[in-house]
Amino acid sequence: MRSLPSILLVLVALPAFAAGHGPDGLTERVFRAENRGDGRIACGAAIAHWYSVDLGQAGPGGSVNARLWFDPAGGAVYLLNDKQDRLPVEALWCGVAGRSWATRSPIDLPRHAGPVTATPAITVGCAPDGDRLACR
Repeated sequence: MRSLPSILLVLVALPAFAAGHGPDGLTERVFRAENRGDGRIACGAAIAHWYSVDLGQAGPGGSVNARLWFDPAGGAVYLLNDKQDRLPVEALWCGVAGRSWATRSPIDLPRHAGPVTATPAITVGCAPDGDRLACR
């Protein structure tokens, strides 16, 4: 059995593992996936370890748009939920709607510390490539 001081130390240390709250200190970058095919696309983001967030769907000629937040101090990428909690993004993808994970095209996210010097938008065009989607 753990002693009371050990348990208190764990409880006090837990907030240090939280990603944070709100956009303060972060740089906004818009993600845009343009649908250049003739079917629907769907985009998502893997957060934490086993969870994903639906970023939306788009028909032909449409686009999926999301706001991403970059931490210039460490290079981390976040989504903000409706409570402004920072959700760490581990991966970003788009695929054919209804089968987006199986047909996914991974999206490269710049992950570097320091100020954002390039264009603030991340834009990819997505089109069918065999039985998968290719986003470049």
